[in-house]
Amino acid sequence: MKTIAIIGSCDTKYREVKFMKEQIEAEGISALVIDVATGPSPSCNYDVSRAEVVENAGKTWEELEPRTKGEKIGFMMEAAACYVEKLYKEGKIDGILSAGGLQNTVMATNAMKKLPIGFPKVMATTVACGKKTFDLVVGDKDIVVIPSICDFTGLNMVTKQIMANACACCVGMVKHAGKVLQKGKKPVVGVTLMGITNTGACAAVDELERLGVEVIGFHSTGVGGAIMEQMAADGLIDGILDLTVHEITSEYFKDKIGRGGFSYGEDAKYRLVKSVEKKVPLVVSTGGLDFVDFAVNEFPPRMEERVYMLHNATMAHIKILPDEAEEVAKRMTDRLQKIDYPVKLLLPTEGMRHNTREGEELYYKEVDDTILRAMRENGNENIEIITVPGNLDTKEWGIQAAHYMIDELRERGVIGDEIQY
Repeated sequence: MKTIAIIGSCDTKYREVKFMKEQIEAEGISALVIDVATGPSPSCNYDVSRAEVVENAGKTWEELEPRTKGEKIGFMMEAAACYVEKLYKEGKIDGILSAGGLQNTVMATNAMKKLPIGFPKVMATTVACGKKTFDLVVGDKDIVVIPSICDFTGLNMVTKQIMANACACCVGMVKHAGKVLQKGKKPVVGVTLMGITNTGACAAVDELERLGVEVIGFHSTGVGGAIMEQMAADGLIDGILDLTVHEITSEYFKDKIGRGGFSYGEDAKYRLVKSVEKKVPLVVSTGGLDFVDFAVNEFPPRMEERVYMLHNATMAHIKILPDEAEEVAKRMTDRLQKIDYPVKLLLPTEGMRHNTREGEELYYKEVDDTILRAMRENGNENIEIITVPGNLDTKEWGIQAAHYMIDELRERGVIGDEIQY
């Protein structure tokens, strides 16, 4: 019989976990309730006690109990994740589910993030509402998030229906899908893109697919690039065509002015890091490095000096300034200099995104020249610098980029001469 783990604070949410367990077992699936309570009240309706969870992490509940609330929650977060990962590796669970407020959400999803892509993960949460962002909940994993609509304060017509839906969602995945992501026989390439590099990147995707390569696209708006880096580090991607490194620019603005704009993500620090540590075949360019995206009511300083255009009614694309271009380029070249295996760096001659050619809204030659000069002057012997004429966001440019990716895969022994363009 397949088993779904339910993570819950069984001192305050004992009614909710009991309800979810009954829903799951009614579908012919076993349910394993794991208690992660840290409060002073006794727990009930669990299968795995908080003491067992804590002991698995190397302590006793008696040692943990006198600590502050924050210390207990911090320890239990990691202890629960450790316990769930152990269950998965032992083949004892086939899905994972939880429901609750912020504390329970953070605990449960921290455990879910330890599990591989494809493994069923469902979180019904009060956090999924208003202006809150989902990076706290999902991170870089495929967690299904269900808004709770109201607080989990017992069983009522709303909470019962929401939890029933969450249970049905997890049961459905466990019964009919729920396969951990695995590579097939084709070589797999990750390609980064945004709307502003979509034409070039999609042309590269089409060309790679025509040549028999499986391609996964990653949206470089805060989390996509980091997910690609992690998948490459996990061995799920054979090569990276990193056309759009815009997240590095957002990272710079976050550090500089405290706000990174629409495309900022906490994991931008992993761009050109995790995959490089694993020596994944890499072809990289400068797509999106030349601009930052901010809401119109959150403009960065020095707007009187800037060239910008409205992306939509609420968002603007803003060309960075020459002094910022120096610092952004340095941030990228600092990472490139650490690369200790052969890679290719493609430099466009007529813009790093659309609307950046002469006469267009975001044309600023000094900025582009600053970035390109820094790329040429601050590489190392492992970086082959290739000038590709034209604008990065064109079909012709994207096709050439795909061919350089094929060359790199062949040179690194990932593919043989069977793939010819």
